[in-house]
Amino acid sequence: MEYKTVGIVFNESKAKAKEYAQAITKWLLKKNIKVKKITGHLKQNPKINFIISLGGDGTMLRASRIASDFAIPIMGVNLGTLGFLTDTDTDEVYKSLEHVLAKDIRCQERIMLDIEFLSGKKVIKTTALNDCVVRSVYDGRLASIDAFINGNFLCSYKGDGIVVSTPTGSTAYSLAISGPIVYPTLSLFIINPISPHTLTHRPMIVSSANILEFACSKNSKKHDLVVSIDGQENYTLKKGLKVKIKMHSKPAKFIKIHKERYFQTLKTKLNWGV
Repeated sequence: MEYKTVGIVFNESKAKAKEYAQAITKWLLKKNIKVKKITGHLKQNPKINFIISLGGDGTMLRASRIASDFAIPIMGVNLGTLGFLTDTDTDEVYKSLEHVLAKDIRCQERIMLDIEFLSGKKVIKTTALNDCVVRSVYDGRLASIDAFINGNFLCSYKGDGIVVSTPTGSTAYSLAISGPIVYPTLSLFIINPISPHTLTHRPMIVSSANILEFACSKNSKKHDLVVSIDGQENYTLKKGLKVKIKMHSKPAKFIKIHKERYFQTLKTKLNWGV
């Protein structure tokens, strides 16, 4: 496969990311590969072979949402502290790029959330790689949230809110509130209550074929909820309105340079089993 154009996503406010972006751009141009800096959501197919995400996990989350409509492969280069989602460190970036350019890209697919709701007068249609959080707009106040699966009432969650997570996001917010670690290539949703007021409300795993909906309970005194997308975008959901969550039609594709090392990453970066 001949590679003609590569996209780069990075945080321009960070000098280190900007410096690496410039260096990698020069390196690629010398190999007659065009480089396109990507700053916003791709509405039309940019016809690029793959995207390089320069930064930490936050940049990978943003890059995944940017490319979500076209399933463009993403190569994560860790410039952050944890870098759980990235597969390449800075000391091996050019060696990894040589590997990618010399061979067909080997990708690992991860499901994404497709999220839709009305915020104010605007219909929000977006995606998430890790999770969608629905919580009270009033910090520290008890939220009462009705949950539905395929249009059928499930229950009313009372507590700080709800986290709907993908397997990729199982090691993020969901894990922090005692959710299960789920292998990232599986196709399922984790519904995890945040500080539930009822002891019987535990994390629940359901098939990603289901459609989930959440709304403020009708008998709740507090009306508004906040919908948070990957912890990076926040919107207000008025009482009487629902947020709908289903599996996105396209997966996120992560370029894998190394052989299986998910469990090694759990050990080294999250101290799992240590």
